Amino acid sequence: MSSDTADATSAKEKISPALWMSLFVCMGIGPLFLYTLTAISPLVIADLDLSPAEYGAISTVTFGAAALTALLLGGPSSRFGARTVMVAVSVGSISGLAVLALAESYAVVVVAGVLSGVAQALSNPATNRMVAGVPVRQRGALIGWKQSGVQAAQLVAGLAAPLIAAAAGWRWAVAAGVVLGILGVVSALATRPLARADRAPGRTEESGPISVVMLTAYTFFIGFGLQATNAHLPLFAHLELGLGLRPAGLIAALVGLVGLLSRIWWGRHADAGSRQASTLLVLAIGAALGVVLVMASTLVGSWLVWVGAAVFGAAALASNSVTMVVLISTVPVESLGTATAFLATGMYLGFGSGPLAFGLTLDLGAGFGVAWLVPLAAFVAAALISLPRRITPLKGNLHAHP
Repeated sequence: MSSDTADATSAKEKISPALWMSLFVCMGIGPLFLYTLTAISPLVIADLDLSPAEYGAISTVTFGAAALTALLLGGPSSRFGARTVMVAVSVGSISGLAVLALAESYAVVVVAGVLSGVAQALSNPATNRMVAGVPVRQRGALIGWKQSGVQAAQLVAGLAAPLIAAAAGWRWAVAAGVVLGILGVVSALATRPLARADRAPGRTEESGPISVVMLTAYTFFIGFGLQATNAHLPLFAHLELGLGLRPAGLIAALVGLVGLLSRIWWGRHADAGSRQASTLLVLAIGAALGVVLVMASTLVGSWLVWVGAAVFGAAALASNSVTMVVLISTVPVESLGTATAFLATGMYLGFGSGPLAFGLTLDLGAGFGVAWLVPLAAFVAAALISLPRRITPLKGNLHAHP
């Protein structure tokens, strides 16, 4: 029996502030590598002389490593205490940030991406197991909160990284993220895991079933469009709309702020409501609308990119909270680690392929006007997958249908 299990407390206890903090930081520290890189991308690209395809491939490598790690280690990681895995996430993220800060070549940046990807792959399986010990009525709020840690990282990176980079150079902007990694280690060690609680009863909807496979397909396309947009939005604002480095970084911060608030709100209401699949459809359509507004900013004016970024952040980034609520409320606790790893694999494959497809489109000389069709098509595909269906409990089989 692990020390984590020995520390377990009753699920009826009040959720401790340490648990709220550790879940939030664990989810945020994993993707901090890419969010920081995105916020200061013009400086890194110029300093290391990267092509658009090379820049896009950094996300591909990072999320490719995350997908492979989630597939191979997401389930087996359940043999270790959730707190232990959360500490490993922060240590791995610290390593990735440190390597990036010292990088003098593209190859070293790729190594940093691999380290970061391996670390963040285990954040969802570990934190979902923590949440499974929380009483049903409190899970939605906690899931929304923990998932918002990802957007908090985007907000912090978008606000702080350009300022630090302008004052001291982009390497110091990256190195500053190590402090948050240390906070992740400390907060995880200070957390006591909860004993498992009963899962919520299944919910019914309009027609047809949603399985983990279908949920994973939805997550893949949302992740594809989400990260393609995230990775290139500040670059688009800088190159196409003529915004300076700081305003371009603030657009990323806006996406993070709106996404943070949206994830908390949708996490709470998706758990309380019964139309989760309809919610996923609305969020996919909203994400597509955000991209359309961003595209239109070149014709209407740069002010519209801020509106598009906010709509995109409110919709695309909130979807992850809803999918996690659906997963935890329908999958038995004993299968949750494997199911989360399966879902995370699809998400990271989408995250990795989206920026690469966008970058290759730019490399072919098509321009941003055509490249934005890449994430737009992905969000449309997600909307088609999420056409209203019934969500039912899954019993012992990732592919189960009623």
